[in-house]
Amino acid sequence: MIDVRFFMPIARLAAFGAFLAFAMNPSVRAETTADQLEILRTIQAGDEAGQRTAAAATRALAQAKDIELVEVLDAMLGATPIGKNWLLGLANELHDASDTSTNKNLESFLADTAKDPEARYTVFRWLTDADPKRRTQMLETMLTDPSMEIRYDAIAQALNGSEVLEPDRLRELLDAARHPEHIATIIDRLDKAGVSVDQAQHMGFVIRWNLIGPFDNIGSDKFDVAYPVEVNWVQGTLATKYAGKNGEVTWFEGTTDKKDGQMDLATFFNKEKGCIVYAETEIDVPSDLDCEVRVGCINAQKVWVNG
Repeated sequence: MIDVRFFMPIARLAAFGAFLAFAMNPSVRAETTADQLEILRTIQAGDEAGQRTAAAATRALAQAKDIELVEVLDAMLGATPIGKNWLLGLANELHDASDTSTNKNLESFLADTAKDPEARYTVFRWLTDADPKRRTQMLETMLTDPSMEIRYDAIAQALNGSEVLEPDRLRELLDAARHPEHIATIIDRLDKAGVSVDQAQHMGFVIRWNLIGPFDNIGSDKFDVAYPVEVNWVQGTLATKYAGKNGEVTWFEGTTDKKDGQMDLATFFNKEKGCIVYAETEIDVPSDLDCEVRVGCINAQKVWVNG
């Protein structure tokens, strides 16, 4: 087993997420629709008392005569993951009990791309599941929709059409596509049309790393051992040589030509077992922006960012 540890210095990484805290006593009944929606919006996983309060709030809202379906959909923006589940269940219940007179409000909701993406996709399904022609027409204009579910359906429709797609059209779809399956399909079609696209580069994979190792991990019990290389990293004083598992080790460059960006570390370390290796790279971000760094490994992993 090779455990890999990553160092990833970048100009700036903005980690983003939503955490909303709502102080409430489960024994106190929420009196307003807004209070009840806030209970659902902020429920946290594992909060048993909160789950009971959410269930009571859902029953009350389902029976309320003054609640609008779009109010529930609006509440999904910024809700906790489990909160969205509660709100979506309530929204479906209210929608099932509504008539077509609500469609105008739903169309306006769908048109507002600032609304919650999952809520908008739900509305899209409501409006088009029973109307294939309308679905087709709408998706033709939604290739760059911020809802990844809607965008996925729009790209899939374009790719599955009967017409032969010209390279310019395929390029347009590639720029809009986000799902790896679609990206690979489009690049394959472009390749057959004589247009070469580097899939790993297009998807933003980091394919060059500085590697060092192996370090001892016999018994798989050294994961929390801070070897000198990581101590030096945090201090900003990386050395060129270290005492490794089988003797002195030095940094060297490793790269991959895999389309999916995968790097088989075993090939760089002679399929060594019971070891830990380190990988270091630098990503230049020329301006401040929100971004994600995703790392995957079949074994254990640690990641350091900016020290």
